[in-house]
Amino acid sequence: MKSPAISPTTVLAEGAAWLLAAVFAYTAVSKVYDWSGTLRAVKGQVFQDWMTVPLLYGLPILEISLAVMLLLPKTRRAALGISFILMAVFTGYVALVLTGIFGRIPCSCGGILSSLDWNEHLIVNLVLTAIAAIGWIVQSHLTKLKQPNPL
Repeated sequence: MKSPAISPTTVLAEGAAWLLAAVFAYTAVSKVYDWSGTLRAVKGQVFQDWMTVPLLYGLPILEISLAVMLLLPKTRRAALGISFILMAVFTGYVALVLTGIFGRIPCSCGGILSSLDWNEHLIVNLVLTAIAAIGWIVQSHLTKLKQPNPL
């Protein structure tokens, strides 16, 4: 029996989802694994002190939740949209850091990005933001194709 062909758009949407899921899962696990380093990194940012605890606990929870949602077909479209928004916010923050608006360069993030400077961090974030946007657009198109025609 011949298996059905998988369309390139399906591969693109699923590839984006799996890549983002891997990135979010890795960053969440690395934050939890190096909890004291994560605490130092969050405290080293330009945020108000009251934001430390919500960011410290909230980011890994959000990242793991998104990773799971990205892997589930029923939640993939929403997760890609949320991923785009989250990556756009992260990218905007990095861009603001690079403008010097905060008066100082905060310490870098943990995990794989700890070895990158802020310019390289911006490039990685821009690429991931684009992947999330493309994945969301393609997944939205695929979702529309699967919906029954009301006429």
